[in-house]
Amino acid sequence: MKRTLAILLALAMLLSLASACGAKESPATAPPAAPAATAKTEASQAPAAPAATEEPAAPAAYYDLLDSVEDSSDLPDWTGKQLKLKAWYAHGSGEASRSTASKDVVAPEIKRITGVEIDADTSFDNGGQSVAIKLGMLNAGKDWPDIAFVSDSGMSDFKDLFEAGIAYDLTGYLDELAPNLQKRIPFDMFPEALNMATCYNLDGKIYSLPMQLGNPERSIQKLNPDFVAPNAQNGADGAPIIMIRDDILKALYPNAKSADEIEALYEQKGRFSREEIYDVPIKTKEDIIKLFYDVKALIDEKSLTENGKPVLVTYAFGGQDNWYTFGGLLPALNRITTQVNYFTYFDPAANSMKFMFQEDYFKDTTKLFNQLVRDDIMDKNSLLENNASHVEKLNNGQYAITYVESADESVLRDGGKTYRYRPIWIDSPLQTDKFLMPLSPIKTGYAAVIFKDKVKEEDLPQVIRYLDFLISEVGEKMYTWGPKSAGLFDEVDGKRIFKDKALESNMVYGEENGKSLEYNLTNNWLGSSSAMGNGWPYYPTYMWGGSDLVPFFSYERETTAADGKNFFDPGNLPGLSYNELGTPVAKDHQIWSFFGMENVDKFWNGRDAFEKALTKTMAASSDEQFEQLFAQFLDIATSNGATPEVLKEIDAEFKKANEGFLK
Repeated sequence: MKRTLAILLALAMLLSLASACGAKESPATAPPAAPAATAKTEASQAPAAPAATEEPAAPAAYYDLLDSVEDSSDLPDWTGKQLKLKAWYAHGSGEASRSTASKDVVAPEIKRITGVEIDADTSFDNGGQSVAIKLGMLNAGKDWPDIAFVSDSGMSDFKDLFEAGIAYDLTGYLDELAPNLQKRIPFDMFPEALNMATCYNLDGKIYSLPMQLGNPERSIQKLNPDFVAPNAQNGADGAPIIMIRDDILKALYPNAKSADEIEALYEQKGRFSREEIYDVPIKTKEDIIKLFYDVKALIDEKSLTENGKPVLVTYAFGGQDNWYTFGGLLPALNRITTQVNYFTYFDPAANSMKFMFQEDYFKDTTKLFNQLVRDDIMDKNSLLENNASHVEKLNNGQYAITYVESADESVLRDGGKTYRYRPIWIDSPLQTDKFLMPLSPIKTGYAAVIFKDKVKEEDLPQVIRYLDFLISEVGEKMYTWGPKSAGLFDEVDGKRIFKDKALESNMVYGEENGKSLEYNLTNNWLGSSSAMGNGWPYYPTYMWGGSDLVPFFSYERETTAADGKNFFDPGNLPGLSYNELGTPVAKDHQIWSFFGMENVDKFWNGRDAFEKALTKTMAASSDEQFEQLFAQFLDIATSNGATPEVLKEIDAEFKKANEGFLK
């Protein structure tokens, strides 16, 4: 018997060695013949003993238990290799904030379970550059990260990188290593996620793991048709665009409600009337501009300062690019619907696609912004500032008016500020006849790209399983509730209840009190939260805002003051919600829907020059100079690819994709 057992063990070892040698000789791009074997090796699990020994099986790995446990605390410690990843956050132009969690319960738990952590010291973002420029810099120095989290608007820039074989082809790994990705972001249900994963169907291969499903209320309902959202903040105006310090607003309009009064009214009534939402008599573009000048007069009259620094009316540039000004304020002033920005859009009246920046109203509004800069309504210095300077002024309350974004209320409170910011809604119809408002396909916000030269092939399964864990239900509950072992909640009759009422107010009702950052919990409903995890370095997440498992959706909610700002929105009034006014489409009209088309990619790759030229137009010192600078801006846009021929290509593609949807 002993001789037989020895022979069996020897054969098993020889087979194992032969398999390992074969893996070494395989090209790095080829998917493993047996991903499961690689993954189990990485978990440092002992190989199963021959049946004849009747020895107990090795403990199950964490990834085999995700469907059988309720909480991450029930998962075993990782006993294999520890990986510290250098991450590139390749979305936007970067963030100045490097806030860290003082009582982090998430990152240590991720590391305990998966053996993976993101290196806070070496990880980086775009640092004020575009994705394309940052790619070029990294390529020149061959200084690739281990992993990159790439936004939907930046993925097309990775085409050459994928074709050069610098990142892993993940096609053969998903079935075995990413079951939660396939369960929670099924490609047949969310084809735009597959579009993202394949770099807009570059060659059919999967080059990234898509994450952060968008539009949570629609995404959840698609996965669970019985889901009913607890709030209806989904107005055709989009997110609150124009925000104002309530102390300054009440000095000009004594009957206007402060942020505290808005919340108290909601707690009392549980709803807002039309008159209560439109409590400031603002109906036109001219009314808003008059408000800007009235605020300027008030600031000058009272010599308002914050911590010894001057209070400013507003800014022309948001520290990163022109999005806040031209993607937020310009549409608000011109009564343009949500989901329309300054690149491409479909005009139902003209039955054609258009480049907004080539339209007369765009030039007129840009000239208005230039005049506001020349009149010290929009801060001249903002045109030269980076995101760090912008955020510092924002959170010091130096801007009386902001748009799209707002100051972090927890920072204001910690700084002893007694005022808050609240939205102003323009009481006039949106131009739904001229601007299509698409109920577009649900997309993913970013995807994870893994670099070959940095992550060893033997470590690849561990990294993929780490990402898949964060997409899983157990993972999502871990970073939105905290692991059970952290003691942040009690369970009563199967329902979780936060012990700390401040944390409850933050995670359930959206009060910006800094509690989510304190514990590094993700709550993307808060404007101050990152698109990814809360504290630096950010961890990837499953869905923007979270699925029906997260506190915001799954809590036994009460009518509270903190929920007031969620409902102070015209989208809660009959006939004014996005879902009522929007047009379902198979492919929306925004420029990133056309990535993968050669000429569109060419235009987008030149976005940095485009944005800088647009910023310069607001700095013109005279009408004559403005005309020169705006003409230069249009020339740059055209040379980058914004030609009538390209617009015709986009128009044909849009109409073909949406045949049967458009009226």
